[in-house]
Amino acid sequence: MPEKIQSQDEVKQNIIKKAANYTEANVYSLNNTYLNSAEKQEVELWFQLPGNIMFYTFIIVAIYSIYNPLAWSKIISTPIVVNIIIGILNWYYYNKKLTYNLYLTILHGWVLYLVGIGSAIFLFFQGAIILGIISLVYPFGLLSFAELHMIVYSILSKKYGMHPKFAFFKKEYGYKFPFEET
Repeated sequence: MPEKIQSQDEVKQNIIKKAANYTEANVYSLNNTYLNSAEKQEVELWFQLPGNIMFYTFIIVAIYSIYNPLAWSKIISTPIVVNIIIGILNWYYYNKKLTYNLYLTILHGWVLYLVGIGSAIFLFFQGAIILGIISLVYPFGLLSFAELHMIVYSILSKKYGMHPKFAFFKKEYGYKFPFEET
């Protein structure tokens, strides 16, 4: 059977559709129409979990370093390693109930601010000014560049061909997004 030959217009339309689907799949926005409000909240909690655990790890290491001096490399690398490990565990072993319970308690936004400010005050009084500044600005998202779980999520989501937040819903719930159609 002979193959149907596409016209130039059909080829252009096909290319435009594939480009649009690729863009939709790889650009996540909170105002996307693919997820409802509860799903958007869930994906944000999932995505931010490793960074928030990293924050607590930093606080613990910073306070520990007041009593048992640590090299700066350990103070910085320990939270980063924890961030990567929690990111991988969160990708493969996501637990919705645990995540929600953490965010209702120790990972709640206000708790993070209070812990950050409280530990900053403690660290300032102990003379650890730089650690205090880091503790103070971290809850405001100003150090998110150090959260390497985002790179891990990007790498792990490549097999789905979409943004990690969309890939999360595809992996966890079997979603089929409209932009997956070619």
